[in-house]
Amino acid sequence: MKRKFITGIVLLVLVIPNMPIIGTEIMKAIDGDHFRYANANAAFTSIEYMDVYQPWKSKWTTYGFIYDTRPEMVNMEIFRLYRINPLCFWRWRYYLTVSRHFAYRDWEKIKKNRVPFEPGNRWQKF
Repeated sequence: MKRKFITGIVLLVLVIPNMPIIGTEIMKAIDGDHFRYANANAAFTSIEYMDVYQPWKSKWTTYGFIYDTRPEMVNMEIFRLYRINPLCFWRWRYYLTVSRHFAYRDWEKIKKNRVPFEPGNRWQKF
């Protein structure tokens, strides 16, 4: 009996924060601007702000909205700038649905190759 109760509590703690609307609101409150993305030369940088009414970043829709003109193929790939932390159980659904599509790259490596920052460029937010 005690084992079933503990198993039920653990499942609730893991399942409820990863439910669609509840999980997004929890990530919005806790993580804020944690999910950052950039391409290889930082001509494009983006922060994924969590919102229940907007779809999460996808590899296929990202390319259509990023550039007004086509960049070189070398700079087309988008990287996530955050590490996957399995201890943050409220992010598991996001990790499984979004993060796995983007390779990780350290911001310090990208910053060295960064194209000159232009405040007027709406794709260079940070």
